[in-house]
Parts: sequence; structure tokens; C-alpha cells
Amino acid sequence: MPILFLALLIGLPILDIYATLRFAETLGVPGIALFLPGVFAGVMIMKRETRSFKSRFVGAVQSMSLNAMVFDSGRRMLAAALFLAPGFFSDVFGLFLFLIPNRSLATLGAQGHHGDAFDRDPASAKTERATKSGNDKSVVDGEFRRID
Repeated sequence: MPILFLALLIGLPILDIYATLRFAETLGVPGIALFLPGVFAGVMIMKRETRSFKSRFVGAVQSMSLNAMVFDSGRRMLAAALFLAPGFFSDVFGLFLFLIPNRSLATLGAQGHHGDAFDRDPASAKTERATKSGNDKSVVDGEFRRID
């Protein structure tokens, strides 16, 4: 089993490079022309996501909750690593991962505000919405009499 895993780990990139060079030959362009854009995109994405992933991960660890922002940032880091790997098919798969819509943007749209959705827990966001709409059920207004 480890030999099969090692063969896949070495064989797939070699097969991807070979397919990329054949594809470049079919297009009539130099092979390097298909490798360079992916490497450039991978470096740019990796630089940007490294900074944001670190801060998001530290925030998630401090709040003891893994949220959509951390997973989205990790997905973009994986896409950047695939862009850095030589080969056309790894670049296509990396592009597919990079273009998946962020779950964090859907959370922001659902909450209806422009703050950071990952900074709050769902209960405080629900209380904030209820207070703004006047439907806060946590406050009871009335009179009471103590009976011993």
C-alpha cells in the first residue's frame, strides 16, 4: 500500500507535466507559457492568503470555534498550492477550488450587516436582530409582588 501511494505521489505530477507539454505542443506554444501563469497566480494567492489565514486561524482558536472564514481561507491556500504544482490539470483543479463561492459571504448576506460574521456567535447576532426589530423576547416588562 505505501508503494502504491508513493507511485501515485510521484506518477501523477509527472503525468500532469507530460500532458501539459503535449497540450502546449498541440496549441503550438512553448511549454513554459502554460506553466508560468499558474506559478505566478499561485505565488500571488499564497502571499495574500498566508496573512489572512494566520489571523483568521488565531481568531478561531481564541474563540474556540472553526468557522466558514477559516475553511474558505484554507481552501484558497490549497488552490494556491495546486497552482504552484507544475501542470495544466492541477491548475484547472486549483482554479475550480479558487472560484467556489465563499460561505462567509453567504453568512454576511444572511445577517444583513456589513460587519465580520466570524466575530460573532449566532446567538448574539439573533439577539441583535430581535432588538432592532423590537421583538426581543428576553426582556419582560411588568409588575411583580413578592409572596413569602
